Amino acid sequence: MDAETQFFRTLIELQYGLPVEKKLRSLALNVSWAQGWPENDQSFWNAEAFMWQRKIERPVRTLIAHELDFLHGGRNLDVGCGAFSYLPSIGIDFAEKMLSNNEQCTEKICADLNTLLPLRSESFDSVTAVFVLNYIEEYILLIAEVLRMLVPGGVFVMVLYGGNINVWQRQKELNTFSAQEWVFILERAGFKVRWEEKEKIWFFVCRK
Repeated sequence: MDAETQFFRTLIELQYGLPVEKKLRSLALNVSWAQGWPENDQSFWNAEAFMWQRKIERPVRTLIAHELDFLHGGRNLDVGCGAFSYLPSIGIDFAEKMLSNNEQCTEKICADLNTLLPLRSESFDSVTAVFVLNYIEEYILLIAEVLRMLVPGGVFVMVLYGGNINVWQRQKELNTFSAQEWVFILERAGFKVRWEEKEKIWFFVCRK
């Protein structure tokens, strides 16, 4: 069995609470895209890309897809798209392995979301960010970039989990704001915000 397959199988064991972290660290040394796991952010999220279907249950994915359905037909940018987008999009993320697994992206851009993004102003009808903003250090800058890239009247939909995230993703979490605090941040950036919670999922629909 090759090192990548062993790494994947052991990740599944970790998901079920088995004490395999030491083994995973050793296996990661022999997998080019996982080296430095879990401390290295890119390696960590590359591994999470493989696990997304197991971490996000099907009813939750169906709910999110339903809530984003109104965006179909426009030009969408999926920020922090990871290994899966809920509608056809131009996807931008910093982990190449995650991008390579995303079949919904019509175009894939590898970039640091904590910096100015290499995309034109007023070039998207909508922007989505699903389970992303909690992990962005420069979240104010990213929100400003989203506003810049949207056409007048464009829509930004930010989706966050309102419950307790799993322990492995929590180690990378940088922002733990309440829904009301996020509404304040988004409105202060210049958006008109409608927020609601469904099945512990927070949906922020923000219009430019």
